[in-house]
Amino acid sequence: MFEDVRDPAARVRAVCQYGCAVEVDPLIPPKRYFRSGREMIRMADVYYDEDNLESAFVLYSKFIALFIEKLPAHPDYKSLGASKEKTNNKQMLKEVFAKAEEVKKKLTEKFEHEEILRREEEVGIYLEERKREEERKVEEERRREEEERMRHEREKRRRQEQEDYFLALKMHEEEKSMHTSKTIPPPPSPPAPSPPIPSPSRASATPPRSPDQLPFVNDMTIPSIPPPSYESTRPEIDRSTKPRTDHFTSTGGQTSNKHGLRDIIVPEELLAKFLRLAQTNSRSNMETCGILCGQLSRNAFTITHLVIPKQTCTPDSCSTHNEEELFEYQDKFDLITLGWIHTHPSQTVFLSSVDLHTHASYQLMMPEAIAIVCSIKFDDIGYLRLTSDHGLNYIANCRKTGFHPHPDNPPLFEACPHVTKNAHGTITVVDLRN
Repeated sequence: MFEDVRDPAARVRAVCQYGCAVEVDPLIPPKRYFRSGREMIRMADVYYDEDNLESAFVLYSKFIALFIEKLPAHPDYKSLGASKEKTNNKQMLKEVFAKAEEVKKKLTEKFEHEEILRREEEVGIYLEERKREEERKVEEERRREEEERMRHEREKRRRQEQEDYFLALKMHEEEKSMHTSKTIPPPPSPPAPSPPIPSPSRASATPPRSPDQLPFVNDMTIPSIPPPSYESTRPEIDRSTKPRTDHFTSTGGQTSNKHGLRDIIVPEELLAKFLRLAQTNSRSNMETCGILCGQLSRNAFTITHLVIPKQTCTPDSCSTHNEEELFEYQDKFDLITLGWIHTHPSQTVFLSSVDLHTHASYQLMMPEAIAIVCSIKFDDIGYLRLTSDHGLNYIANCRKTGFHPHPDNPPLFEACPHVTKNAHGTITVVDLRN
């Protein structure tokens, strides 16, 4: 994404500008942004430890832009007063500023080194092309000389064969003249045979063919030299260490996913453990929900924990309580919120209007966030998300609450294209309801 800019300083500015392109939704409470900021730094620190400086700098820049420029304009920001979240956030900003400067310096050095390598590569390509051009010229000259040599040989053979032809023709004419000039008396009966007429060794009793009938004129096969094969392409450069994908994540990292989403790895035992916990509610036709938490590694997320918060359940809804308890647990194990899971005891797999608004708050904070819907009655599972080109924007701008109709064309949600199931993965379940 940032390689199109060659100047190292300009590339750093481009990374920073990409990170600063963050917006604040006035319908999402500021506390959620404070919470998201902490997880943002966790991801940035992982990227930094993995030496993925660009993605780390994007997140550090995003954090600074979010809490210095954007969130203070939130309509509910002033009402927080001197809250604990604001106090902790100010301390984090000081630390992030220092980290961002450190990463910026390293990133500049990295880009400068890459620019040197790029120029060396261009020089190498130029020299290789020059070498190939010289080799082509030498080969062309060799071919011209060979063609000229063969042309001289053909011309020499042609002249020799013409000389042989005219010599044979002359000897034939001389023989014919000698034969007709002699007077031979009539022989007695029976007539005596005439003495044989001597013939030159190179003469022929049959008149030779004319020059245009000679084999060397019409029948000679002239050998040809095939033209050399030249490669017009540039020499191959080993780019095995460079990613070859063209899609980019929200942090600027490259991915093979056309939606620009980092992969989420889901242990298969997650469903069995969750459905077992939800069994009592499901039998009573009540929904159950849980929070999906995990960690980031090598630009992919793995769900490692399922946290069941305190909640109030109905046949078609589920509301969580005491989120501070959930946050404390996540902070203790440095967990990142990756979405949520809930049951539909008697309905099919889909996202209701309430579900859509619930998931929008997750997906706005984390583009990769998923919603797993478990249909108990129809024994079906869905891994869903809001469509990036329409659904997320539409729901983010919808001001209605509770259950209300939404247009279904174009679709507001879709199956997740970035979920990978792991049959051998394990999941830790924490039930905060107890």
